[in-house]
Amino acid sequence: MGRLSDELRDPWGPLLGIIAGGVAGIGLSLGAPVAVGVGAVVYGVKVAVGALTGGDRPPELPPPARPRYGTPAFDFLKRAEGATKSLEDMARHAGSTSATDVAVKHAAEEARGILADMQRLGGQSAAVMAAMQRVDGPELDQEASRLQAAASAAPGDASAQASFQASRDRLAVRDRLQQAGQALDGRLQASALGLEGLVARVAELSATANAVGQVDPTPQDLQQLTTELDGLRMGLADVEQVARKALGAAG
Repeated sequence: MGRLSDELRDPWGPLLGIIAGGVAGIGLSLGAPVAVGVGAVVYGVKVAVGALTGGDRPPELPPPARPRYGTPAFDFLKRAEGATKSLEDMARHAGSTSATDVAVKHAAEEARGILADMQRLGGQSAAVMAAMQRVDGPELDQEASRLQAAASAAPGDASAQASFQASRDRLAVRDRLQQAGQALDGRLQASALGLEGLVARVAELSATANAVGQVDPTPQDLQQLTTELDGLRMGLADVEQVARKALGAAG
């Protein structure tokens, strides 16, 4: 039903029918009622085929999971969203001619991309926390110690050795998840602070340009903005690899 609704809402469908009907009416010298019928048939075929095949639209991906309220990841995302909104507000009020205006709009555009990356990492942070709840336990370390002692006391007991190895594997997964969670929270914090610092930097450049009569910043100032943005993107990409490996091990 969803695909059929999409096809019916597609503005190109009626236009295709009108064009087909017009061609039939003019090129083949058909009467108006017949031409209208041809257009209707073409439109109907287009809707039917699109509904059955799904057209060329790629499937929509679900939004990333939101970190739980009150967690560090949730708070850092909220701060990043506020900083991005501030940059977007400055971009909307910027002109379109000076290098300062271009820099402000570029910073806002890049910030939106960084925020999207952070939201994806926030989803991974939520997944790491969920995996931790499945893997960790209040007596996990004590159990591992007990199984280690049993395995050491009976080196020939295959069951004791297997139980100890299983507990070691579980501890290793938990430790990787903990490290990934800490890395994610640290990177989200650094990125949120970086975006907030970027807001201050862009506001300073804009205010300086306005105060002196739209004098553009120096190339060094503009390069610093670019460097800060590139650093934020690279840091997010690096920590995402760490999280994926940890989640793969926990799966």
